[in-house]
Amino acid sequence: MADIHIMNINDLDLNLLRVFSALAQERSVTRAADRLNLSQPAVSNALKRLRTAFGDDLFVRGQGGMAPTTTAQALSEPIADALKRIEAALVGGPEIEPSRIAEPITITCADEEILLHAADILDALDRAGCRAPVQFAPLSTDYGAHALWRSRLALTITTILYAPDGLRQRKVYDEDLVCLARADRFAAGAFDFDAYLAAEHLLIAPLGGAPQGYIDQWLTREGKKRTIRLVSHTFGSAHSLVRETGLIATIPRRRAARSPYGDDLVVLPVPFEAPGFSLHIFWSERYDDDPLAKWLRDLVWTAMRRPDRLARA
Repeated sequence: MADIHIMNINDLDLNLLRVFSALAQERSVTRAADRLNLSQPAVSNALKRLRTAFGDDLFVRGQGGMAPTTTAQALSEPIADALKRIEAALVGGPEIEPSRIAEPITITCADEEILLHAADILDALDRAGCRAPVQFAPLSTDYGAHALWRSRLALTITTILYAPDGLRQRKVYDEDLVCLARADRFAAGAFDFDAYLAAEHLLIAPLGGAPQGYIDQWLTREGKKRTIRLVSHTFGSAHSLVRETGLIATIPRRRAARSPYGDDLVVLPVPFEAPGFSLHIFWSERYDDDPLAKWLRDLVWTAMRRPDRLARA
């Protein structure tokens, strides 16, 4: 009969349980350390203490990272739930104490939302007394669903086009498209639909994929086609690329308006009834009624809708 290891609860502290939970979710010492704002040696040392306390390896190296043992699998959900209860007690119930939030806040989005809204979001957190670190993660085709599921302090900001099941959403604002072009390429009033189709274009595609966007899908339905010469995954590159190449970029109005090149570039109306879109905040349905998650998404929504920002669009 196998020996039964009896664990003494006095051998554990809250920090060890936080390391266990991070390892269970990240399956990597490096990622767990980043998530907890700890060094890798500190996480490795904590894992040694956890193994001693539980009398089990807990996490072993395997294909794809640190694989949990059967003991770790059995402990993962109860420990995660216990930590959530402790965090709720410390941060507060319906009355949130922002100054007590220590876990990183993760926002998945395209670089456009970072350029337009990161400063406002950080300012709103500062004014609320929350000094937690904010990490922006690159947008992915699953909308960062894994991060949204594992943390109530995680949000995704993007359009609703590809949102997977299991996410809730709230619209922030409507947006329309304009054309960003070099001023010496198009005379005032000479930019029409034929000129648009005859030009060469820069496509901004944050999610990568085939070299076409939803404007091209719309044009195809109308029996038309434009020539895409260059594809970039960042909105931050649009102004410099248009200036250097002479290509046209069809991008959101708010992004086009922030040009660092003055009169070298012009913002032109799209010369056809281009479909607009709306920007949304997404979160996991798991945290739909969580007070802290509600507080965070309300704060971010309000920060992104600052009247001066909307009026500037």
